[in-house]
Amino acid sequence: MRVGLLEDDQAIQEMLVLVLQDEGHSVTLYPGAEECLAALDVADSSPIPPPIDVMIVDWRLNGLVSGIEVISRLRENPRFNTLPCILTTAATFNDTDELQHLQVSLLEKPFSVDDMLALIKEITRPQLPK
Repeated sequence: MRVGLLEDDQAIQEMLVLVLQDEGHSVTLYPGAEECLAALDVADSSPIPPPIDVMIVDWRLNGLVSGIEVISRLRENPRFNTLPCILTTAATFNDTDELQHLQVSLLEKPFSVDDMLALIKEITRPQLPK
């Protein structure tokens, strides 16, 4: 699985990269929100499939753009509007309506590696037709 990772805490970033790679995932690390959005070319609405299968984003990032804003901008593009996304945070996030609206799974820090891997598996599982 191709995982995009936007996390500005160096220790968490390194741990997640190691764990995800050990599980057989390829990881694309984005150094900041602006770089992430530029690399994913969010303005490009071509029908080309996204270069990642799941995105992990920290809520509170260094800089002017938050993790919620990154996901919101991804959702505006048809290429990314159904991309499974995980928002990580050490803060209390009370706006569950926004999470639902953006179709985001929340993972509160500190989280276990097993919880992260289980959540990735859960949100990337193919959905059965209703």
